Amino acid sequence: MKLRGLGSRFFHASASLQRRVLGEDTWRLAFTFALVRNPFARQLSMFTFLLQEAGCRMPLGRRPQHCEERRLPEAGPWLKNNTELGTRFRTWIKALSTAYPPATKSQHLFGARSHGNELDTWFNSSQHSWLVDGSGQLLVHKVIKLEELRTSWGELQASICGLKAISYEQASGGSSGSRRNPSHHLHYSHYYDEQTRRIVEAYVGADLAAFGYTFERV
Repeated sequence: MKLRGLGSRFFHASASLQRRVLGEDTWRLAFTFALVRNPFARQLSMFTFLLQEAGCRMPLGRRPQHCEERRLPEAGPWLKNNTELGTRFRTWIKALSTAYPPATKSQHLFGARSHGNELDTWFNSSQHSWLVDGSGQLLVHKVIKLEELRTSWGELQASICGLKAISYEQASGGSSGSRRNPSHHLHYSHYYDEQTRRIVEAYVGADLAAFGYTFERV
């Protein structure tokens, strides 16, 4: 309820907001961790997710305001065409960068909706900004790359009692094929050109520096 008062929910709140609600002592004693992902892959995945799953279709001739705010195109059969998907994805990246340039107050909209996190002046479009305080100090005990989650699962099980009896396959849906939001597109590098790669780099430089991510070509 406290987070709702700040315009957020726990799932969407930054580490800073969660700490503010729980209190310094509780936060310090708890085991805290975060998952991050290659920011280039994340941007593409966010685009397809928002169009396919998050209410940005037009059921009754009217789309939610956040779809307009995020400059999302109208979803359609083109989502299954990799060539058209690439064209529209690159157009979307350019539209976002024009609407919410780097270093502006609203630049977080390039990477995520506000979720109340804009209360912190350092909140921006990088994943890193979700995990730090105003001085850039990391607020969580451990950061795990999504690409390395399988190898880190044993450590998480040892640190979180609720995970002790849950295998990685059960948690990820890998053995049953029931992943919640499976991706059906090609490797992210197929959808970028040099201009859009550089645009994303301008927003997520903190992620590249802090987590060692690079643009991989496949």
